[in-house]
Amino acid sequence: ETYPIKPSLDKLYYLFTSQGPKGSINKIVLFQRIRINRYNLAFGDVIGGRLRDEVISNNLDFVKVMNTVVKTVYDFTEKRPNVVIQIKAVDGKRLRFYNLIIKRHWKEIDEHFSVRGKRGKRFESYREDQFYQAFEVKRKNLNS
Repeated sequence: ETYPIKPSLDKLYYLFTSQGPKGSINKIVLFQRIRINRYNLAFGDVIGGRLRDEVISNNLDFVKVMNTVVKTVYDFTEKRPNVVIQIKAVDGKRLRFYNLIIKRHWKEIDEHFSVRGKRGKRFESYREDQFYQAFEVKRKNLNS
């Protein structure tokens, strides 16, 4: 289950609204170009017209929010299949979540994306038995 997304015309950012006990909370997923064919994924609440990725909304819809973020990655890479998306957590709690999410959904992720994890100063092919400080994902061939 995901929230409806509203992409920008260039699909560099996506807006959606979290619904829960704390009300409606506007969210944004932003793909920031680092260099040619490499983007950073940032997401969080929209506060004062800006992305605030350190905020913990606690709107009791974490799974739906994360599913929506993943939906934007699929959409973003549909037209840009050769990009690498970098995913870094802003804190340790989120890093544990990211590692857990990828591990739990590895079979599905592996069908569609190549994933590399950062341990120390190096990236390596993702292994379920490892804990990573950051991730890189790239869409696999859309025709396979």
